[in-house]
Amino acid sequence: MARLAIATLRGLILMAPGNPEITTRRFQANPFGAPEPAEWSEPAQAIASVVLGLPEADPEVDWTDEHERSVAAALRSGRWAAS
Repeated sequence: MARLAIATLRGLILMAPGNPEITTRRFQANPFGAPEPAEWSEPAQAIASVVLGLPEADPEVDWTDEHERSVAAALRSGRWAAS
């Protein structure tokens, strides 16, 4: 997934000099089930599509409220980075 995100960024960076509108154009969109439309650029939507569209839930994990709280706490604390 990281390589695809990097490839997407590289493609956008390589295209920007010939088509600067790629980085300056903004549009209202409501992707990924967001509660309200927001302003997006093409690069932002491309990267968000890769990052939010490709991960799959682990079928071995039961995503209870408690599990979600423990994951959120680990991400906030930085403990996940040490493992």
